Amino acid sequence: MNRSYIGVEQRSFKSAVVHLLEHDYGLLGSRRVLEMLAQDVTQLADQFHPSQSCVQSGWLVFTGTKATGQKAHPGKSAGDYPLVTISWPVLLPEDVKAMINQPPGKKSRPHLSDLLKKRLQRLIEFGLDHPQGPVVLTTADLGLMLGRTSSQISRFLKELRQETGLSLLTKGYFFDQGVRPTHKAEVVAFYEQGMDEADIAFHTRHAQCSVGRYLRDYERVKLLLKNGISVEQISPMIEMQPSVVNAYVDLIQQYHPDLLPDPESSSHI
Repeated sequence: MNRSYIGVEQRSFKSAVVHLLEHDYGLLGSRRVLEMLAQDVTQLADQFHPSQSCVQSGWLVFTGTKATGQKAHPGKSAGDYPLVTISWPVLLPEDVKAMINQPPGKKSRPHLSDLLKKRLQRLIEFGLDHPQGPVVLTTADLGLMLGRTSSQISRFLKELRQETGLSLLTKGYFFDQGVRPTHKAEVVAFYEQGMDEADIAFHTRHAQCSVGRYLRDYERVKLLLKNGISVEQISPMIEMQPSVVNAYVDLIQQYHPDLLPDPESSSHI
């Protein structure tokens, strides 16, 4: 047991109430009774001052971006988007307990990685589900909150998406600024697993009409390839940008390589 974090766990509202009753009010008696009184006061405080109207210990007031569905444009600054300032659950009592119970030495490394990923997922989902949102953060924001670099956050996010199957949207990911996997890749991956449009929209947090458009375009390109139409001919035939056609061809090659038997036919336009 790592006892260096126990002091953090003990600096709680409940402990402060017990101290107040003992020292300021001179209320003597069973420690158990004082703790029960403190617990009741804590519950009343939670009831009349919910977490969104006051900042609890371990929470951080931070400004995120409201996910409005508008696609990002070059030259647009962070301040050009609707901003939302809320308190975020950066450090909860369960995190402190996990630190206290971490194994010693090198055995603690996977434990700490798992804990960081758990906190990372919690922050992202908290913003997405917030009544004033959804509110999204950049990898840099998340790095500042958790004391990690943007590249470290990106690596943990990649692992989390693979482990959970969730999209876990960051700002760049939501506004389609090139973060991988792309929206198309994510939607098609769920589709190829047999998921329907409504469920895909729910899991990816995209509008169902957008999901439907991705899938219709995917199926159009797939059908043309199946009928022997070359990649070069598809773009003008269905009035789709070559780069978009190429993106779908890459996905089709991943899930249906038999439709592209000739390697040269899958070359980019």
